[in-house]
Amino acid sequence: MRNVHPGEILKMELVDSKKLTITKAAELLGIKRSNLSNILNGNSSISPNVALRLEKVFGGSAKHFLNLQSNYDLLEAKTKFDQNLPKL
Repeated sequence: MRNVHPGEILKMELVDSKKLTITKAAELLGIKRSNLSNILNGNSSISPNVALRLEKVFGGSAKHFLNLQSNYDLLEAKTKFDQNLPKL
């Protein structure tokens, strides 16, 4: 099972399902279109500031969005760690 970046989840649940463009969603969030695009395409992380904006605009909790990001980051780190185990 592949590790899904939280941006993919946001794109499906908050942008596509509401039939929003990335431009419109970025306007609602008060962030640059390029910043949101980078998150949705898995090239950037959800920051605490963006998580708070998501909470305010779309509902849910900022903590939930940050947990999605944290879980993703931890699994990515574990995968890389397991591929190059240190000699302890």
